Amino acid sequence: MDEPITERTPLVIAAEINKIKQETSKFMLTSAMEIGKRLKEAKDLLPHGEWGKWLVESVSYSQRTANKLMQLFKEYGDNLFAEVGRSNSPVLANLTYYQALLLLGIPEDEREKFIMEHPAFTTKYEERCTACCQTIADTFQELLVALGQLARLDLAVKEKCSKDASQLAEYMVERLKEWPPVPRTNMRTVETYATHERW
Repeated sequence: MDEPITERTPLVIAAEINKIKQETSKFMLTSAMEIGKRLKEAKDLLPHGEWGKWLVESVSYSQRTANKLMQLFKEYGDNLFAEVGRSNSPVLANLTYYQALLLLGIPEDEREKFIMEHPAFTTKYEERCTACCQTIADTFQELLVALGQLARLDLAVKEKCSKDASQLAEYMVERLKEWPPVPRTNMRTVETYATHERW
């Protein structure tokens, strides 16, 4: 029998893209850990003082990048994947490469708890943006209600609060011009290939 052909709709295409993104993300983390494992093996075999030269000549990695890859393997290799693609921890199973790098700054025994307490690791970016927009709108509405109630209070207090509210509104308008914001972190564990690798 002929298999039915699925109609190509934007919804079907989006589902396919999201599946590929998820698989790519998982493959990237697994590959990084496999590279880290092999880098550690090579480092242990090389004579003292040859490591940096070998990295540049053989695999075109900086020592910093190599150290991060080896650290990923050390921290997650045995614990995260018993076999490729099978996690010992359902919470850690869906980590991306960049999330795994960020979590290196948190003690191993606290990582799962951290992920559970911080929905940024478990929700989609669009959901986080929507929630953030809603929070901003709700806060602004509460501010307007509070200002309305201040109308009955001291005129000087009302004027100062009104000025502060205007400044806040201007700030919010400026921030929303750059929406969604570029993710920023103060953690130094995140590196990009383009930043640290030179061709």
